[in-house]
Amino acid sequence: MAKKTIVGFDCGNSSYRVVLGTYDGVRILTEVIDQIPNSMVKAGNYYYWDILRMFSDFKNILKRLVSRGETIDSIGICTWGVDFSLFDRKGNMLNNPLAYRNALGEQQLSEMTDSERKQMFLNTGILCDKINSVYLLKGMKEEMPDVYQAADRLLMIPDILNYLLTGKMLNEPSEFSTTQLMDVNTKSISDFVCRKMEISRNLFHDFGKHGEAIGYLSDDIKAEIGAGYDIPVVCVPSHDTAAAVLAVPARQTHFAFISSGTWALVGTELLKPLLSKEVYEAGLTNELGAFGTITLLKNGAGMFLIQRIKKEYETDAKREVTWEEIVKLSDEERGKKIPLIDMNDIRFFNPVHMGKEIWNYLKETKQAEGGFSWNTIVKSVYESMACSYAVTIEHLQRVTKEYFDCIYIVGGGAKNELVNQMTANCTGKNVIACFGESTAMGNIAAQLNYFEPYLELKTIREIVCNSVETKSYMPDTDTSYLIDSYKKLQKRS
Repeated sequence: MAKKTIVGFDCGNSSYRVVLGTYDGVRILTEVIDQIPNSMVKAGNYYYWDILRMFSDFKNILKRLVSRGETIDSIGICTWGVDFSLFDRKGNMLNNPLAYRNALGEQQLSEMTDSERKQMFLNTGILCDKINSVYLLKGMKEEMPDVYQAADRLLMIPDILNYLLTGKMLNEPSEFSTTQLMDVNTKSISDFVCRKMEISRNLFHDFGKHGEAIGYLSDDIKAEIGAGYDIPVVCVPSHDTAAAVLAVPARQTHFAFISSGTWALVGTELLKPLLSKEVYEAGLTNELGAFGTITLLKNGAGMFLIQRIKKEYETDAKREVTWEEIVKLSDEERGKKIPLIDMNDIRFFNPVHMGKEIWNYLKETKQAEGGFSWNTIVKSVYESMACSYAVTIEHLQRVTKEYFDCIYIVGGGAKNELVNQMTANCTGKNVIACFGESTAMGNIAAQLNYFEPYLELKTIREIVCNSVETKSYMPDTDTSYLIDSYKKLQKRS
């Protein structure tokens, strides 16, 4: 394959970035062109995402690339899962995307019995979760009936951006699997879920196919960015987890991964979904991955807690602080008793003050006393993160009957050396941190399939192996004894 210049747009909860990938026939070299902060916007009673700002910023960056002389061969879009907008029959967007941290989904899910939740899992392969799109959509139907009744189509966040770029509507399958409106066995819309949740099946579009063009940049956008040639927008695994897993530099067939960002996705890649009672009780879910694979994983709290803590600590300190300073707060607790929190306790989902909420939890569980301590809070979050990873790895090994001798960590969290070492110590396994823009790397690597349609998943991952830098962390202290304490806290929640 000739040299290709490929653009990957990776949009996360805390920032979005544009990465330029240059494929030379052996490996992909990446360059971060820009990174822009992202956050929810509170308007009235709800949190929203500013999708039009994302779209405008992306166009401006494309214009910069063209201005500096880059010839763009293709573009791909990745974002987080579950969030969406509704469109009317003329293709007009009816609402800014509501953020999954609104209470609408939780209210809907709370009305379902355990039996109904299990039934939903068995019919979709997806674990019931308050953030799943289906519950937010049902909540919108009840709380925003005028918007829902005017809706003709539902597009997920990356689908929206693809549509704004090309004028073509489709639902990308890996992203759509996070809605819990898909049967991952058949890879089609679940009639069962649509009937049960009273959702119109007609809201959903045809599914795209990875490696194929969705369309081309519209003439208006080509003129705006200064490109005098057609640029295809390629269907890639648009859910950032699916893209990041594609970028795991594993040569073995069976591997464990942690996609570490605002959320922590701990899982493994399969060819078929697992829908057993054991999988359900372990809290695992079957999402669609790249090129028809399944990512069996647990979606848990990741760096969100520590991101919030950093902002609150800066408010107390009345200055900006570095991540190195946050890590140092934990280091200063070395040798002391290790306090733990259940990372996925609902009280940490979106509290007004994260630090105070964690401190109250530690006091309630008799793991802290005296005055408020940022050092103790940071230490508890980092150690608890490693424990939550270890528990999920245990579950994965049990349900798949596979033993993982190492764990690959991809995503922004791979840069956190302290958590990497804690994870190695807690699991007793070699942890391999994969540096670089993992989601963007998977996005860009998937686009190679557009130029060479017969490129197999194994070959794509070999290209990734040639392109990614890694660092290994071997266990140096046994902290596996913390796992039992963590499990007790989970039962308490």
